Amino acid sequence: MASANTLSISEVAVIKGMLNLIPRPTNQAILAYFTRPDRDLNHRLIAQIRDGYLHAAVSAASEAAVQSYMRVSRYQPHLDAAVFVPHPGPSASAEHGTRYLHLDWWPVGQGLFSTGAIVTENGPRFNWIYDCGTTSADRLLTDAIADAHRQRSSLGVSVIDLAVLSHFDKDHISGFSRLVRSSPIRVILLPYLSPLQRLVLALQQGLSADDAEFGFYVDPVGYLQSLDGGDIGEIIFVLPSSPDDGPPPPPIDPQPDPDGPEELRVKYEPAEPPEDAGDELFEAQANARVRYLKRGGTISIPFFWEFLPYNDASMLPKITKTFRSRASRLVQDMLNMPATRGKTLAKLKALYESVIRGSVDRNLISLFVYSGPVDPAATLKWLGSSQPVGLFGGNIRFAQMYTGDGSIGAGKQLLDFESRYRPYSRLDRSGILQVMHHGAEGNWHAGLASLLNPAASIFSSDPNHKSYGHPHAAVLRDFWPFYPVQVDKKAGLHMVGIF
Repeated sequence: MASANTLSISEVAVIKGMLNLIPRPTNQAILAYFTRPDRDLNHRLIAQIRDGYLHAAVSAASEAAVQSYMRVSRYQPHLDAAVFVPHPGPSASAEHGTRYLHLDWWPVGQGLFSTGAIVTENGPRFNWIYDCGTTSADRLLTDAIADAHRQRSSLGVSVIDLAVLSHFDKDHISGFSRLVRSSPIRVILLPYLSPLQRLVLALQQGLSADDAEFGFYVDPVGYLQSLDGGDIGEIIFVLPSSPDDGPPPPPIDPQPDPDGPEELRVKYEPAEPPEDAGDELFEAQANARVRYLKRGGTISIPFFWEFLPYNDASMLPKITKTFRSRASRLVQDMLNMPATRGKTLAKLKALYESVIRGSVDRNLISLFVYSGPVDPAATLKWLGSSQPVGLFGGNIRFAQMYTGDGSIGAGKQLLDFESRYRPYSRLDRSGILQVMHHGAEGNWHAGLASLLNPAASIFSSDPNHKSYGHPHAAVLRDFWPFYPVQVDKKAGLHMVGIF
């Protein structure tokens, strides 16, 4: 048997950290993390370290380091523990220590459910969610939500700080009501559409007034606030882009309130409600903190992180003046007379088909969100990934670009996207790309992959889905040199790093 001296000091620190966890893993479970083919440790070793007979002078690793080590060990065994318990470097403050970044795309089949978390060793934590839905088996989503909840708990997080819904399709929101019921949510971010635009989207998707998701289209705030057990802080709407928006602001580094709570809170510049927001008549608005993000504005986390959303106005449903004026009474009836919504929706559909003649393509409105560090020189040391990606060692390209079902077509749409994200090198630092609309050919153009140059190209879809077959072959070929990652019914993508 190998002696205890075969353990490094870093490994002993991690073992002591595991012994501090609640609930505490068994000695045998802890030992399994450090047993290798070339090292057979004595089964009494963990008890001797626990009782102080061995390495009494070694301090326990932080809970953040231990949980990160245990997570990565699930898909990369025999890790070097020294990587997980580094000395604080220039990017880590003396007060809070090392920061760990956890990124996850959960296996939900034809849909999207992504989460992220930043955990500091001795300080506050922040986590976010981007979409939560599927049109594959609902059990996939149930399992993924449960796994994400367990992970948040293991990281010492009990609240969802920021939840983003890119748009209102079932494969992106079908699990969101469960999230609202299961955990308090401080901020929900939604793309703004007028009531009429939302109802047109519902018509284009073939929804009926009896569908569970229909209430979300009629009154998203009232729908979310009415969910049993829900605890929502703020709901922020992202206004559609405008030619007058100008360039986005530079990254800012807001300082936290020294007398405020330990957790990190979002900071942003609000805007006045749009003119047509007066038609919303939210039933719950008196009790809900409903805000509108300034056009082109960012959402910042004190010390280190920012989110930059983009609501592409070109993808909004086209509403003519004639249709708007003739539909205004029906919209009011839809909002104020729930008992007759079925009949009102039928009238609205007939009006829509008579005014908007011919074939009308379905609108794929979707909220883009950039998520990345405030410091453009911030470097991430990757600790592990469950699937191969093009991120190695220290890397500055660890910002994420979430696209939902958005489109980046050639010409003006690409130029507008770049004008939003090229300034201040945000697009250059977006090494982790969630490929648009599960890899649909209609949301992409040839050569886009080389323009974006991602180090991880994530396709969240079910390639065997009988209707869609995402990702489409042309899109996959375009992204093939850029580390494509398939997230489907079985395989997720889980990444951990230190910055």
